[in-house]
Formats: sequence, structure tokens, C-alpha cells
Amino acid sequence: MGYSAKVASSVLFVAELDRSVTFYCDLFGCEVSLRSEGDAALLLAAGGFQLYLIARGNRAEHHTGGLGFHVLMWATDSVQGLEYFQQALKEMGRYTDTHTAGGVTFVEGVDPDGIRVIVAHPDPSERPRSVFDSRLYT
Repeated sequence: MGYSAKVASSVLFVAELDRSVTFYCDLFGCEVSLRSEGDAALLLAAGGFQLYLIARGNRAEHHTGGLGFHVLMWATDSVQGLEYFQQALKEMGRYTDTHTAGGVTFVEGVDPDGIRVIVAHPDPSERPRSVFDSRLYT
């Protein structure tokens, strides 16, 4: 076939746009690329990944037990980077756990809407995943 594609973007529905923009910009250094009149923003992360945030207000409930998107996962290139994100999540009051599975360490937190945010080290290009982390299922 000769064609390929890579994941380039993710779309998150959020309750409060400004709160979520601040969280992702402060934690991951995202930059606001586009912004509408209060209901949507396009953030650019390192490496060109795009994160679309769309405000739905409190009427949009995140169903953690259903099908669909549950975790936003990032990777960092150093142990120091992992320590930075762990401390930053703690300072934000958003840290929940750190654990290791299959030689990969995961730092977990939640965004302002309770969506799980995980930062892993090493990244998949450095250490391909050899096991499923059972905590992804909970």
C-alpha cells in the first residue's frame, strides 16, 4: 500500500476552557495556536502534537466507565523530566500516583475535569512497550 499515518491531534471536551488552557500550557508548555470566542482552543505541544479543547460547560459529563477516550498520555525523554512532571502535578494538586510496569515509569494525575493525565519514561521510541500496564484499565 505504501501509505502511513500518525496520530497528530486529540480533542478534549472540557467544562471551562480557560481553566483547561492554563493547565495544559502550564504543565506541558503548550502554546495557544488558535482560539475562538470562548468555546474552543487549539494548543500545540512539543513535537507538533495538537490538542483541541472544546468547552461544553458542566453539562458534558465524563463517563469513566464507558467506551471512548479515558487517558491522555505523554512521554518524557529523561528521568529528570519525569521528576519535573511529578512535582508540577503535586504543586497543582493534581498528582495521583507513580508506578512502574514493564520497565516504564508512569506519573499519573488528573486535569481540571478529572481526565487522567499520564507522563511516561522512557518514551516508546526508547523502550517499546512489552506489557500492558494494568492501571490503564482502572
